[in-house]
Amino acid sequence: MEVLMLWLFPWIFQCVSVRADSIIHIGAIFEGNAAKDDEVFKQAVSDLNLNDDILQSEKITYSIKLIEANNPFHAVQEGELL
Repeated sequence: MEVLMLWLFPWIFQCVSVRADSIIHIGAIFEGNAAKDDEVFKQAVSDLNLNDDILQSEKITYSIKLIEANNPFHAVQEGELL
């Protein structure tokens, strides 16, 4: 039993180290005339990445798509690509 535990011990540490550096990718879709929303979104993600109390070892990355206003079908199409 002790030999088995010693054999598994390095594997457990390896799993923890892999999970400790997680990257969370999120996507956002904004209408082309919503430049201010785009900037607020970027700032919010940046603030989250800098706050170690919220994200100890994770990092958030993002993709932003701008679409034409009042075209919900375009939003759905872009959402499938994110």
